[in-house]
Amino acid sequence: MRWGRLLVENHRGALVPRVLGIALAIDAVVWTVVVATFAEVGAAGWGALGGLLLVFGAGLIDDLVPAGPRGLRDHVRSAASGHPTTGLVKILVIAGSAVFVVVLQPPRPTSVQVLGIVLLAACANVWNGLDVVPGRSLKAFLLPGLAFAIWGVPSDAPAVVGLLVGAVVVLPFDLRESAMLGDSGANLLGFAAGIGLYATLPDPWVAVAAGVAVVLNVVAETVSFSRLIDRTPPLRWVDALGRRA
Repeated sequence: MRWGRLLVENHRGALVPRVLGIALAIDAVVWTVVVATFAEVGAAGWGALGGLLLVFGAGLIDDLVPAGPRGLRDHVRSAASGHPTTGLVKILVIAGSAVFVVVLQPPRPTSVQVLGIVLLAACANVWNGLDVVPGRSLKAFLLPGLAFAIWGVPSDAPAVVGLLVGAVVVLPFDLRESAMLGDSGANLLGFAAGIGLYATLPDPWVAVAAGVAVVLNVVAETVSFSRLIDRTPPLRWVDALGRRA
């Protein structure tokens, strides 16, 4: 099959199609529709799906254009020099989607809603920063995704729980390097993680989670996740688990 611009070199130089994000987006839609068939999915649930699809679409557009600046700082610098990037557009879409999703979630204090917006947007960028080697971004979603499934966010965001199933299904393809997430899939997973955290955490912990997400973005811009993981034996073991040597 000819993948066109979706075909890209991975960390080893092998050509791999960035199509797993498409599979995850379809999974989110199917799961929400199935849940809606048997139970009520209110504005929060449909809004969460809408926000996820907007983030997916922005990431897919970024996947389809030639490689450009990486990292938030580089995108801002490029825009400041008169050369706005699709990556910067993606960041703006993610921020707008976060506002859209949080407003449709059950009412909370305004300060918590603002922190929730920060949480969703920051998580989307964190997961994108993790997606530099096979399986890392998906593995990072499995634990919080399982927690969301156990503690329950289906009424406010059924797509988030559905993505846990999708992540398990596509993980082997990512680890075997037969396909990859791309920005569309990585941003989608991170945004879903942010929605799940916002929907399940009490107000004070939303602030903590938002702070952690912002710190992780700073780490990604300065130290890099790969260097931090390589220096931490337990993380290094989990990170390498199932990946080709």
